Formats: sequence, structure tokens, C-alpha cells
Amino acid sequence: RRSSDLGNMPSLKDDLVHCLEEATAAGVCIVATTQCHTGSVIMGHYATGQKLLKAGVISASDMTLEATTTKLAYLLGRQDLSIEEVRHLMHVDLRGEITPESELPPPPLASTYQKAIAKRNRSRRYF
Repeated sequence: RRSSDLGNMPSLKDDLVHCLEEATAAGVCIVATTQCHTGSVIMGHYATGQKLLKAGVISASDMTLEATTTKLAYLLGRQDLSIEEVRHLMHVDLRGEITPESELPPPPLASTYQKAIAKRNRSRRYF
């Protein structure tokens, strides 16, 4: 599933989320990728992304669509890995295809309150 921005997809599609949940429960590995050239899929930042996480969808983070497809094909092609191990390894940097989560920039601010707090913090002077 190619999503937009921060791991979101149309939020009114609960039936699609339910289908994704059923598929992951049946052992299908579903990975959300981004359409953006830069940035990453940040699942859980908004309500829709939280629904996807709860449904068992995993994030491709900042991997390109090509890297995601290749990595998934490689991992699924290995006969010695369970689907849970494949899911885990999709978040592990094997050959420089994904930025470790600790090195990703913070997500953009979602709410007006968060923006106001950030603005206030930027205006403070630290000596």
C-alpha cells in the first residue's frame, strides 16, 4: 500500500483497514510505503496511521519503493525466516537501505498546540 505523507491513507476507509487487519492475521506481510521522494512513513503520528499499526501494517520508514520491494522479496524468499522475523527485519538496516529510527528527524508538528509550544521554545534564549 502506497500511502501519503506520514503513513496516512484515506481515514474514512475503515473497511479497508479491517481487510488489512484480516490479511496480517492470516500471515500476510503488509508494508506501507511513501510516495514522497524524501521523508519517511511515520505510522502512529495521526489517527489513521495508528489504525494501520493496530491492523498489523508495518512502515517502510524512509526506504524507497524499490528498496522496500527488493528487501521484502529477499526476506520472503528466505526459507529460514518466519513472517514475524520478516516483519522485524524490515525495520533493520541490512545494507544501508533504511535510516535507523534513532537517526530520523522528528515528525512534523500535528496540532496547533504543539506548534505554539515549539514556537515558544524557539523564542526562549538560553545562556
